[in-house]
Amino acid sequence: MLLLILRLGSVLTVGFEQILLQQPAVGADAAQVLDTFVYYRGVLGGDWGLSTTVGLVKGLIGTVLVIGANRLAKRAGTGGVF
Repeated sequence: MLLLILRLGSVLTVGFEQILLQQPAVGADAAQVLDTFVYYRGVLGGDWGLSTTVGLVKGLIGTVLVIGANRLAKRAGTGGVF
């Protein structure tokens, strides 16, 4: 249960480097994930506001998932992380 709770925090994270390197081979639309979107819009495009917002929302969703799974684990009686 502990590992499940901890892994839920990174459920929206994928292999950014692998996708970035394989993007020319499969096409930009097929390989667009949140991490590459933030990279292209923020770092290369200069749209810092939108890319920061996307990154923060991604972090908030991960936090909500971890807290929710922890509460469910406590209700199930297995004990949570905190």
